[in-house]
Amino acid sequence: MLARMERASELNSLNRLFEADDLPAGDLPAPLDNIYDGGLTIRDGSVYANFVSSIDGIVALDSGTAASGGIISGRNEMDRFLMGLLRAFADAVLVGAGTVRAEGGTALWTPEYIFPAATEAFAALRQSLGRQKTPRLAIVTARGDLDPSQRSFQVGALVLTTMAAAPRLRKALPQACEVRAVSDGDIVGVDEIFAALQAEGYRTILTEGGPHLFGRLVGHNRVDELFLTVSPKLVGDQDRSFGLIPGVDFGRTFKDAQLLSVRRSDSYLFMRYRLDRVPPSGRERLEDFPPPVAGEGRVGA
Repeated sequence: MLARMERASELNSLNRLFEADDLPAGDLPAPLDNIYDGGLTIRDGSVYANFVSSIDGIVALDSGTAASGGIISGRNEMDRFLMGLLRAFADAVLVGAGTVRAEGGTALWTPEYIFPAATEAFAALRQSLGRQKTPRLAIVTARGDLDPSQRSFQVGALVLTTMAAAPRLRKALPQACEVRAVSDGDIVGVDEIFAALQAEGYRTILTEGGPHLFGRLVGHNRVDELFLTVSPKLVGDQDRSFGLIPGVDFGRTFKDAQLLSVRRSDSYLFMRYRLDRVPPSGRERLEDFPPPVAGEGRVGA
């Protein structure tokens, strides 16, 4: 194990450009510290998001039905490392059903899946944090449109859904999955999502999208921090592509963010923001919005 962790420390690394003076550094296992170029801590009980964007602000292609994250990031090694590192801090990884559909196949939402070179170092970090062996995958779905053959269901997931969809999902999904009917309406509300996660003991939550789910969480002041990778690509005005929070209108009261850190690898930038909490003012209260028709999300980076 030690030899493997030492090999992980020989990988490429990020270059720290800026870090806020009041940002706690935290301790990481040496291989992770070397790659990340410093320490990192995620506050227990926080909700944080991770996305990749093109220079012109596009995070989802083909309405999110494509594996947008991987396409936009070009499967950049350091972006994949950061995804793994952020997953390693989480009790649970929260995603929308569209993200799961877009990823498909054998994908797992674990640190070692996305960046296997640091498997042992991720495990050491989780052990030091008192986390379970892997973060729990929590999937939000109103319609219950999920493919039970996907690997993520075979190893188990927590599925948060409506009372109407729950009986069908319980019959269709493998026994490793837990289906929770948390809503008696036709959508799954933000408060219902977090009540269910807290009831399961999951407090520190990473969300990887998609953008519609992220927008709902931001609109309800549920996201504390955003980790945003900017990929050196220009996507242009493609049909059915969109930015980070489609469907959310803050009017003229924009939500502010504080830059906490900036790191660089080649022409990629890796930024961390603290999001201000702005009381909802109407249109950004999204329980009344129907769920998006197509898939979306932070997939396949």
